[in-house]
Amino acid sequence: MSKVGRNDLCPCGSGKKYKKCCLNKESSAVESILGIISTEQPVREASIQPESKLTLTKLKKMVASDLKWEHPAHEQLALQTIENMRSQYEPEVILEALVLWNGYSRQTRPTVKKTGSFSAAIEYLLSEEYGFNVSKAELADKYEVTTGTISRKVKEMNSYIEEYGMGGETDELLMLNGPGTSKDKAQALLSKAREASSSKRRVHLAETALEMYPDSSDAYLILAEESDNENDARSYLKEGIAAGKRELGELFFEENKGDFWGLHETRPYIRICKSYAESCWFGGDTKEAAQILEHILELNTEDNTGARYLLAAVYLYSNQLDQAEQLLEEYGRGDAATAFAYDKIILEYKKNGITSQLKMLYRVARGVNKHVPDYLLGLKRLPHNLPDFVGMGDSDEAIEYVIMHSRLWASAPDLLKWMLQQ
Repeated sequence: MSKVGRNDLCPCGSGKKYKKCCLNKESSAVESILGIISTEQPVREASIQPESKLTLTKLKKMVASDLKWEHPAHEQLALQTIENMRSQYEPEVILEALVLWNGYSRQTRPTVKKTGSFSAAIEYLLSEEYGFNVSKAELADKYEVTTGTISRKVKEMNSYIEEYGMGGETDELLMLNGPGTSKDKAQALLSKAREASSSKRRVHLAETALEMYPDSSDAYLILAEESDNENDARSYLKEGIAAGKRELGELFFEENKGDFWGLHETRPYIRICKSYAESCWFGGDTKEAAQILEHILELNTEDNTGARYLLAAVYLYSNQLDQAEQLLEEYGRGDAATAFAYDKIILEYKKNGITSQLKMLYRVARGVNKHVPDYLLGLKRLPHNLPDFVGMGDSDEAIEYVIMHSRLWASAPDLLKWMLQQ
């Protein structure tokens, strides 16, 4: 699923913008701080009014005690922000402004010569976020700066927000110091990593997650995805597989073999095994790829991740035709996927050459997905990346098939020539 923007319609169907509907229901740095503040209150009081405890006094205490600052001037500006916004905004909105300034100042370490420019930019971003419609001209009068200065600071802060989010490193700090097990904290960091637009940020969060919880397969998967070197990526994937085995334990594998995907805690292990198999396949290690894919099918016989499709390609490429035929028979009944339809052409060709049966299989395959031959034969150019979503019989499914099976078809040039003549 694609990421929902703050100004997009909320996916819950309310008709409101995401930022004014379900956005605030999700975990954030602001909620984390509120959780920390609420735990400091006596149990009796918290049980009576748990949601009315945030006050300006507590915000000031948070600035002085809970948040870290790179320079005293940054902390002073935070305190000044509370005073500047107290008469027009609720404490929760001011808290988000403080979180934004804390993350931005810690990351960029700005020199604060004139506080008004930063304060105006912070207030403008928050008013825009919550739909208060405060203009730059109004803020320019309030803080005695020019609208151009506000625009420049807003642009700088937006660049930071795009890379780190509104909470930035403050999110990370609060997660690490907040309640929960090491595994819970690592998972929270990985959720932030998946949302981050910066590769550097994703790597940092994944590495921090591993420091908290070394048996996280998903953290190793992120490091592999962000690696520029294929050998390094494969090493991360192997480490992730080992981490998954440690986390689940040998007895767990014995007791749940065959039904893995139905157990949520197994999914990171299955995902990283499949990514490792794909890496081996593209790297030319078909034997290792086959072993991992067979392992996935043994653990998860329903094959929710589609490991069978790549395994069929590996068998065919390696001329393990009996294994390929058995796999196609076992999983092919009622399977309308493009992969099996076109792989049956390869199987027939490798067993019997150019036959009348081959022509029939080609007609059937074109009926399943007519777009594949155009990409296989170079009549249409393939994109550099796999599509995010595929539909049965559409061009995206064809693109995915051809990219994943290109090594297989390249090993049968005479079949491609035959296909070109059809």
